[in-house]
Formats: sequence, C-alpha cells, structure tokens
Amino acid sequence: MAYKVLSLKWRPQSFQDVVGQDHITQTLINAFDQDRIAQGYIFTGPRGVGKTTTARILAMAMNAEGGPSSKFDPESEISREIADGRSLDVLEIDGASNRGIDDIRQLREQIKFAPMNGAYKVIIIDEVHMLTKEAFNALLRTLEEPPSHAKFVFATTDIQKVPATIISRCQRFDFNRISLQVISERLEFILKAEGHKYDPESVNAIARKADGSMRDGLSLLDQAISYCGNEIHYEGVVKALGLITNDLHFEFTRCIQEKDSTGMVNLLSTFSGFGVPAAEVLIGIGEHVRNIIYAGVRNGESLLEMNEEHKQQYVDESKIWDRRDLLRISQVLTDVSAIIRRSEDPYLLLEMTALKLLELDQSVQIDQILSGNLPIPAPEKKTPQKPVIPKTREQRTQPKSNYPTPEPTAPKEESAVQEPQPPVRKEKNVEDKKSEPAPEKNDEGQQDSNGIDLDIVQQHWPAIMERLHLDRPSIGAILEECNPVELAGNNLTIKSSGGSGFNHKMIERGISFIETIIETEIGSSVKIKFENGGGDEPSQQKGPEVDSNPNDEKLFNKIVEVFDGEILR
Repeated sequence: MAYKVLSLKWRPQSFQDVVGQDHITQTLINAFDQDRIAQGYIFTGPRGVGKTTTARILAMAMNAEGGPSSKFDPESEISREIADGRSLDVLEIDGASNRGIDDIRQLREQIKFAPMNGAYKVIIIDEVHMLTKEAFNALLRTLEEPPSHAKFVFATTDIQKVPATIISRCQRFDFNRISLQVISERLEFILKAEGHKYDPESVNAIARKADGSMRDGLSLLDQAISYCGNEIHYEGVVKALGLITNDLHFEFTRCIQEKDSTGMVNLLSTFSGFGVPAAEVLIGIGEHVRNIIYAGVRNGESLLEMNEEHKQQYVDESKIWDRRDLLRISQVLTDVSAIIRRSEDPYLLLEMTALKLLELDQSVQIDQILSGNLPIPAPEKKTPQKPVIPKTREQRTQPKSNYPTPEPTAPKEESAVQEPQPPVRKEKNVEDKKSEPAPEKNDEGQQDSNGIDLDIVQQHWPAIMERLHLDRPSIGAILEECNPVELAGNNLTIKSSGGSGFNHKMIERGISFIETIIETEIGSSVKIKFENGGGDEPSQQKGPEVDSNPNDEKLFNKIVEVFDGEILR
C-alpha cells in the first residue's frame, strides 16, 4: 500500500476531530440540532486551518444516513465516498481552474437534478475568490434562491475579493490561525499514535514553524520524521527544517547589550550560512525580543509557549535589559520587516539594521538629566601657557569637547573663571568694569592686556569660532555675524552686524563659555562686552526678572545648557 502523508492520513472526518475552530464547529452542530441549515456557507481564513475539511464534513452531515445530523458515521459508505471525492451528490470545484461564466452556467444545470443517494446536492467551490466578475453575477440568483435540495459551501483565503453581494447571501465563518499550544497537542497525539518517540522542545519548534497552520505542521512533522527516524530530537529538527536556535538569538541581544561589533558580524555570517530568508531571520529576532519583554513583566513568563528551562532563560535575560531599550529595538525591527521582503538585497538590509542597533544609546529619562543623577561631563582645569605665541594647528584642534578651564594668570580677582552662571556673571562684569582703573593706551591707540592686543585676538578668531561650532553650535552660529572690534585692557568688545535683541540674549547666556574658549586659545583671560550693530539696543545691565520663580529659572537654564537650546520667544 502506498504511503499516505500525515496531513491526509490524519485529516478530520467529523466535527469533533476539527481542532482550534470550536466557535465554528459548535455553531454548525447546533444548526443541525435545531434544523436550521442555511442555503449557503462561506468559510474564510488563512491556509491550512480546516476550511475545505470542514466543508466536506458539513456535506457528510447533510447527507448522513437517516437524514441530516451532526452525529453521522464517518465510516459509512456515503461518508467515505464524500471523503474520497467519489460522491455524485457532492461536487467539489476548484475556483482557480473553473472560474469562467460558462463553468457557472454548467453548474446551474447540474444542480437542477435531485441527489441520488443523500438528502442534498452540495456544491463546494474552493478558492471562490478566483471566479470572474461575470461568473459571480451568474451565480447570484441561484445562490439566493437555490432548489430545495441544493446547498452551496464556499472556501477562500482572500475574502476581500469576494463581492459583497455573494457574502450577504451566505453565512460567513471566519477561521482563525491555530494556536501554538493546540498544534503542539495535536502533533503529540499523532506521534504517540504513530509510535514515535519525541521531546517536547522538538514539537514546540515544529509548531512555531507551522505559524498557525495545522496542515503545515503535519507536513513539517513528516519532514522531521524522515530525517530523525523513530526518535524525534531537537537537534535533528533544527537541521531538518533549517531552524535558527535560541542560542543564536540570545547571542544577537548580547552583542547589542555589550556593543560587540565583531561578534555581531560573525553572527550575521552564521545566519546567512543557514540559508534561511532574511525576512524569517528578522521575524525570529523580533519574537525573541518580544519574549524578553514578556519575561520582564510580572507573571509574563506564563504567556511564553515553551518549556520551563527556556522560560527561566528569558526571565534571566530580561533582568539585564531596560524595557524601553527593548521597545526601541522592537520598533526598529518592525519598521524594517515592512520593507525587507521588497528589498533587492534583503541580507544587506538585515546586516545594516543589526549594525544600526549596535549604535543605539541607552534610554535616559529627561528628569534623570535635570536632577543630576547622570553625570554630565564638566570642563577640566588646565594651567594655561604664559606666552602669547600663536599655536600650531595640532594644538588648536587637540581638544574637541569638554574644553579646559584654565587657572587665572593674574592675581586680580576679576580674572578668575567662574562656573557658567550667565545672569550673575553679567551683573558682576558690569560692577567690575566700574571699579577697574582706566587702561593705558599704547602708541598705536590699542589697549594692552597681559601682552596681547586686538590683532592677536583677530588672528585666533577662526580657531575660536571652530571650537564654538563644535561644542556650542547655537552660540557659534550667532557669532558668525560678530567680530572683535576693540580690546581695552582685558575687556574685549564684540560687535554684531545685525540688530537682533534675541542674539544679544543668547550671547549673554554663553559669555562665560566664550571667555573660557578665548582664554584657552590666546593664553590670557578677557571679559566679553557685546554690542548690537543696530536695531533694538538692550541695556548693558541685565536686571532680575520680575515675578520669576528662582527654581523655575534654574531649571530653565539647566535645560538650555544641557540641550544647547535656543529660546524662540
């Protein structure tokens, strides 16, 4: 006797054998018990979930011996003929092959004849959405008022292509994807009946690969038995079906956690060696990240459909992850999965996505930054060089960030560099200017200050601007329109070519920072005085704001300082 594949050998022959679709089978059983059989049924759902099988069982129940009944005998002659496709009273038509109007006209002629053995003549059209528009129109009248002995059962995987006029004339039943647990239980039942040994992890792996389709699950089980023989083991299933093990998924998240680019590149090479499509690899990684998130939720591990050992592994993994980081990773994977199937090089897209995930920073809440729980790099102190010798290019470009705050070069109190507190510093500068003696002029009319003059400041001005652009782009952009115009003692006047009061306020907030940069470049401390080139001329002194909460002002300045912000008001 020829071998019969498991999907046909174990095909359900009664309503009780259908698994995972209890909401449909129970409705049909009740319809027979109440003698409420409709003239047309339409079954819709994904592949391999029991649509065509249920249609045949429905035809058996309609033509049961002794009249329509849900408790028919699957081993009776009429039931066997229907199951084998030999019954003259049940016509099973492939909608993809017989889709024209002529086929429907021929069908309408056939259903006029009374059934030969059973109570009803049942027409089963599989993949009914493949019929043409004209064929559907020819079927409408017959479907609405068929002969008393005729019943229609349609099956489709694409209900959107079926006209609403057809759907409204039928009772619609939506078949669901079968859950992982139901598929696993069914596979275990079949393995026991077939006399094969197995381990639960192998069955779970096959059920996950089936993706909600019982027919696919049975086909995969056939494949695993062919490879492993009478004893099904997890390693054999992985090799037979080309699966990616959980160990590789955990290695993927470890590389992201530890920023291990070398390990990630090697892992991506391993993925490509399996020969699994990049889209399926991405789906597996997404499910792995989802499992980690579930394991980190209270009692969430109970939702994971796997053995206890793997559940504990996911629970341990969730403890080292911030859930916000996992959600960001999941969002990146979701965005890529929407386009990876249409990509010209899916594996290249997968590799670039993995390397992109390595560059993700750890999630930080804004209140952690503002409260000071996270360290913010502070300027380092460095003793300045005494001479005013122009620096080489290497010396100018050495520190890119966290500019050093030099010690004062003169014993004067006003030359000490203070912490960045723009409003207080501004008022202090004004008071210091009043008490300072008038500087002496040199022969050229320029003011001397620790051996520097305006020419030296202008010579170093491009390097000063370069540093400002690197560390404080907002201030650097404003100073692009400004130039040093006068140096009186240690008071440097910077004048803008525009007349915006907003620019003046932004410069005031960063005066201490600008002074630090200039001191680092030229080796001598200066005091900044900013003048508008025109327009609104703000006052030289900045008085305290009226009706201002000190805590709010402090928080506001902190936000502007941390995020290098601009005030648009």
